Amino acid sequence: MFVTLTAGGHISSWMDAGQRGPGTFNLEGGWKAKVTEQGEGHFRAQIIGHDGVMGTMDADGRDAGLDANGVSIVLTSGGLISSHE
Repeated sequence: MFVTLTAGGHISSWMDAGQRGPGTFNLEGGWKAKVTEQGEGHFRAQIIGHDGVMGTMDADGRDAGLDANGVSIVLTSGGLISSHE
């Protein structure tokens, strides 16, 4: 189960097996993620849109999440990436 809380107080939650990196994966909303392993318990994901790289997520010992135009994206420190629209 994945849960995100935005700065505006919006909560999203969903059940998903996710996709384990490293690799390049299709996400909800037409986004892609290029997940790379930086070290043990440290993964990084470039979030790619129609105009190229739009952001970077860094999960170093803890999970990271972001909102990409209404699409919630989570990257775990184990390299699992998931999204929900």
